[in-house]
Amino acid sequence: MAPTPSGKYVHDLERLSLVSITKNPDQGSYVDMKTPDGNINELEGGALRPGGMPVLTSKDNIGLLFQYAAVGIVYGMLPGTVYPFLQQYLNCSGAQVAAAKELVILPWSFKVFYGIISDCFPLFGYRRRPYMLIGWTLCVLMLLVMAIMPIGKPYYTVASDRDIDTADYTAEIEARINYDAPSEGAKYVIIMFMCAFGYVLSDVCADSIVCELAQQEPEAKRGKTQSAIYTVRTVLVIFGELLTGFCFNGEDYGGDFNFSLSFPELMIIMAILVLPVLPMTWFFIKEEKKPCADFRKYIKEFWDLLCKRVVYQVIAHHFFAGIFSSISYTASSPVQSYMVGVTPINNTLNDVLGHLCFMTGIMVTSKYGLHWNWRWMIVSTGIVVIIVDCSVALITVWDIFRNQWFWLGPPIAVQIPSGVAWIIALFVTVEIAGVGNEGAVYGLMTTVGNLATPFATTLTLLIDGPFDITNARVQSDDYSVRMDITYTVIVSYAMTIVSWGFLVLLPKQKKDTQELARTGGSSKLMGGITLAHMTIDTMESKIAWLVDLELSGMINYAIALQSNPRIVTYSIDGMRRSFEYLVSVMGFTLERLKSNVNLITRRVDSFLCPRFECLQGKGVNVTSSVVWIQISDRRFIEKYPDYEHFLLQYKVLLETKAELTA
Repeated sequence: MAPTPSGKYVHDLERLSLVSITKNPDQGSYVDMKTPDGNINELEGGALRPGGMPVLTSKDNIGLLFQYAAVGIVYGMLPGTVYPFLQQYLNCSGAQVAAAKELVILPWSFKVFYGIISDCFPLFGYRRRPYMLIGWTLCVLMLLVMAIMPIGKPYYTVASDRDIDTADYTAEIEARINYDAPSEGAKYVIIMFMCAFGYVLSDVCADSIVCELAQQEPEAKRGKTQSAIYTVRTVLVIFGELLTGFCFNGEDYGGDFNFSLSFPELMIIMAILVLPVLPMTWFFIKEEKKPCADFRKYIKEFWDLLCKRVVYQVIAHHFFAGIFSSISYTASSPVQSYMVGVTPINNTLNDVLGHLCFMTGIMVTSKYGLHWNWRWMIVSTGIVVIIVDCSVALITVWDIFRNQWFWLGPPIAVQIPSGVAWIIALFVTVEIAGVGNEGAVYGLMTTVGNLATPFATTLTLLIDGPFDITNARVQSDDYSVRMDITYTVIVSYAMTIVSWGFLVLLPKQKKDTQELARTGGSSKLMGGITLAHMTIDTMESKIAWLVDLELSGMINYAIALQSNPRIVTYSIDGMRRSFEYLVSVMGFTLERLKSNVNLITRRVDSFLCPRFECLQGKGVNVTSSVVWIQISDRRFIEKYPDYEHFLLQYKVLLETKAELTA
């Protein structure tokens, strides 16, 4: 099905974390504020902390709405500039563009550390607002730097040259191409990262205050605050996407429009739109002074909370349900491109309308569904998604009816139930928060959610790999490829149904969550297992690096994974060295390596280099075949008996060089 903000294409739940709330008020607070004694029901209407129902439009809280409006603007615009500016305007390498796409969202992975720092180390007695100001100041400064820096001429000074094959370049075309343009990309990648670093820091601190306010809400209305701020955020994300999609779509940036804002103009507009958040942060967000926390005690309390059943059980649900519900099918993009012919501008409109419907789902839940059973809400919305998405996919694949808006339209409507299901995961986080170390807890929960994505990607590639659904096969549009796509679609949605089996780990509603927190007990073993999930994130970085390679791309990674699933266990540096050696020394082209990605798993010093030098001495054309790289040492020696002696001499030479270097 067409990519949409959520469902199979998860709506960045991990980037919308609620981070820590407050330290224990009894621990030397500057204000006379104490946690009420007695049962939680003594608080107003079942609230989780005192303070009463917050009013977001009041002078004390309206600054939060500006926070999320600013986050929505930057999050809706900044990632959307990477492809048109770096790829189309500067013609940067695939690795640079992929790195930029990763770096502008990378700071979201640090939210747990932002939360811990903000919780434990207040500045001038304030834990949130100073960090917010630092974050937004950094963000605005980076936007202004990008607005002021001269971008120079585009790589293609004549936009139509982009459609000409390099083999057909004339001397005139080569003379007008700006070959220095790609070298400008690196500095923009770093500046974009620093910009993202700043606004994510501000967002995490804002999340902390929102979580505190949400716990002040009576049980009957708890969730209103979260729904309101994410509605505001989504509205401004839509605005940012529209601005980027329609005003940054000129010919120089790979678009079809004869008018366009330049990259510096877009940056200055973004900076101006974000600038008002600075005074709003300081003057229109109420915050009491707090002392520095005892860090050792903070960490101990975090560990104790992590060992509670309610915490590790909800984390387990998010992780395992996230894996299976995120398994998709690799043919979605080729089907959209070759069978349906979706245009870029319509795809942009689809994203915008999808966000609009997603926001509607959040608002519907806020108004009518605060007390609905969470498990049944997820199942019922999931059923709607499966029926609509699967039906449209199969009708399109089998050519019963093919149309851009038939392919894009139904998934837009599906975003309403998807928004309902998504906001539930945010509701439950407020219910399990204690007092003191929520930053670490929420960071851990959402990081575990992050880990589900690479696992789901890996499983998707493993499942779909044997079907060999290539672009060429999709273009052929014959019976066999339609059947193969059908199988992958069915498996994809079957995995969604499997994910519902983990709903037993998710409490049914707020009272059930609180009851589990009171009576569920704790387990250090389960706490340790949950914490161990954090060590698995190296797999995500390896998958991301493989995708970043110019020779790779997702379909080629699928080929590599299909033939050798252990590829994710290889050293990143080792694979990078092998890639560089194969290209720069041996003379393999990127096109040649596309269908032989596994070659980069061969070590340079102990494998590629000795075989290459041995064959080179025999006058063998090493690029004519890759068999000599793929076969084992035993088979290689059988074919070249003198290699065994050559290898011994080679190892002695390496040892001698190592001694001389030492």
